Amino acid sequence: MDTILYFQPPPQTCNPGKLAGVVEIAARRGTHVQVVSKNPTARLVAELASFWNAMGVIVECAERPALPDDAAFGSLPVVLLSPPPGQRSAQALSVSHDSEATARVAARALLRTGFSEFAFVPSPEPNYWSRTRERVFCDAIRKHGGGVAAFHAKAPPEIEDGEPSSIGWHAELRRFLVGLPKPCGVFAANDVVGENVLKAARFEGIAVPDDLAVLGVDDDERVCNRCEPRLSSIDPDFRRAGMLAAEMLFEAAAKGGARPASRRLRFGPLRVVFRESMRTGPVSDRCVADALSLIRREACAGLRASDVAARFPCSRRLAFVRFRKATGHTILEEIHAVQLETVKRLLETTDIQLKAVSDFCGFGNPNSLRKFFRRATGTTLRAWRAARRR
Repeated sequence: MDTILYFQPPPQTCNPGKLAGVVEIAARRGTHVQVVSKNPTARLVAELASFWNAMGVIVECAERPALPDDAAFGSLPVVLLSPPPGQRSAQALSVSHDSEATARVAARALLRTGFSEFAFVPSPEPNYWSRTRERVFCDAIRKHGGGVAAFHAKAPPEIEDGEPSSIGWHAELRRFLVGLPKPCGVFAANDVVGENVLKAARFEGIAVPDDLAVLGVDDDERVCNRCEPRLSSIDPDFRRAGMLAAEMLFEAAAKGGARPASRRLRFGPLRVVFRESMRTGPVSDRCVADALSLIRREACAGLRASDVAARFPCSRRLAFVRFRKATGHTILEEIHAVQLETVKRLLETTDIQLKAVSDFCGFGNPNSLRKFFRRATGTTLRAWRAARRR
């Protein structure tokens, strides 16, 4: 059996979706994917290629030291996943994240909040993707007549495990957030930066998402769900990135190592995952805004429309009227929308059984979930999962 050598960086700096995409394409070709958690030196590549009968190499480049030149891989075709521009030769095959498209998605999502003031908080370490996101995001906001500011610390912070550790950097960030005109939509360069923005806002008593709406990038659930409130984020199509890399590698191998027609491909954002750090649109009624946050948190925990209405300082009937006037739909419809979003995410990204999906999303039994899903989508749970997987 042929093998793809997949050089993967440490778990804290990579996304499992890329590897999943490679494995999916390789499985269709009857090819094994061997993960290697070391830097691809010429000697190591030669030894592993001989041992595994390798037909090609994929190198995930996130947070990796400088790569060896093309000669280190011998005659094997190699594809670089997310390489910095300085580590990519003119002849290299690569699949990179489209940071420009990501910045445009961020601008659209934050403009929909109805705010007129915005800000960008870059990665504390200078890098090409953060600079690209800042440039494109700020340009998009200005073209729509919005005000936009960018945070730049006077002194670069010390970095530990990808996070700024210096007190001075955090103090400057807090001063920056306090000085922003409110309400303001903040685009953070990635989820770790977004987490630090939320920490700083909480320290200064800035209300999120009313005075500060925060959006990150990567949809790293480990980071987003530990934030208070939980961080909204742009989910890059990492699985698609892995699939593109594998397809490119097979094309190069089929041509005897000759370069494919497209040497550089890009993958873009898949979706915006909304959590409590921002809303999908402007809501002037504070009680309705609080109700939306409650539904986002507890829709899958058995929350009922009457439970939400009870939080309003008025009659149940008036609460229903206020909610519908502010959002254009009912409380129950909002609960169902959050449940449906969660069901789809579980079907698409996990292999858990349907019984577990119904329990996790607040349905009494799988039959109730099946009926609800078919009414909402016109198809069955299994058919929807199979279609998305394809």
